[in-house]
Amino acid sequence: MDKIAELQELEKGALEVNTLDMAGGESKLADHGLGLHELEKNSPTHKQGAFDVSTSELGDGECKVADHALMLHENHKQEMEAIHAKLIQLERQLEQRDKALVLIARQLNMKLQAGEMLAEEDHQRLFAVMAYVRNILDEEGKRMKVPLLDLLKREQANSKELQENHQELIQGFENIPISGGAVVGIKRMGQLDENPFRAVCNLKYRDNDPEGKAARLVSYWQEKIQKPSWRPFTKIQVDEEDKEVIDDNDPRLSKLRSDYGDSICNAVKDGLRELNEYSSRERRIMNEVWNFREGRKATMTEMITCILEQLAVADPGLRGQEFKIPTKKYSNSI
Repeated sequence: MDKIAELQELEKGALEVNTLDMAGGESKLADHGLGLHELEKNSPTHKQGAFDVSTSELGDGECKVADHALMLHENHKQEMEAIHAKLIQLERQLEQRDKALVLIARQLNMKLQAGEMLAEEDHQRLFAVMAYVRNILDEEGKRMKVPLLDLLKREQANSKELQENHQELIQGFENIPISGGAVVGIKRMGQLDENPFRAVCNLKYRDNDPEGKAARLVSYWQEKIQKPSWRPFTKIQVDEEDKEVIDDNDPRLSKLRSDYGDSICNAVKDGLRELNEYSSRERRIMNEVWNFREGRKATMTEMITCILEQLAVADPGLRGQEFKIPTKKYSNSI
């Protein structure tokens, strides 16, 4: 019973520390949420509904807005990670305490199974342990329910806000001219790459309208992959979780590979993957800000750098100004 009391005191201290940390994190997240809201209100996208480039209003303001947006994005990510880490630490402490209680109950149970007569003191001890465990479980359930629900609501709100900001950035890229050599730009996720189709048709139908056949082939397979009824996917286990991958043994894909080769088949498979990721139910083509050099989503830093570079191109007078972009690399996409 002394050890149980000691474990209880240790857990109580851990819960107090975790509560203080979560309270601090909540206040910071609220401040940052207000900052993001003000940033959104003051942005040209919010006021005009589109990303209109106004070269007469460029200057140090764009740099400050860009730095502030990056700072809020990074701080928000760090604080959410800290809250999750504290929550995991508390769950581990509870698990260790419960293991100690289970060990005591198991020892008493072994005595009963061995046919030993428990003394009155052991009966009282067993009853006290079970009552203590029940009370702790009830108290912890009530105590953790509200913080967990609040954390879940904040995560959902933050996720929704980030998604809205992401869509506004996409609209901004759609409405500004991007030079042909730009690394970052809009990619239509789910739209087939026509180059493999042209290359194969130029070889296969060299003297029989290769361009027309390539165009008709692209149109045919674009329509096929956008039909929700066709799902050439199978599930595999990855890190003990189910993950959908394309089934290479699908009859249509097998025939396509046999007729036109791997390059066209791989292009169709890429389109299927993108549609399944971005619009698995409706199979609609979606726009995404893309890093074409590395073949992935563009990060916040890359987006803002590209915007500032395009603003400098639009107004040559800005080329002499220094746009300060944090050198720290952000691994997570928006």
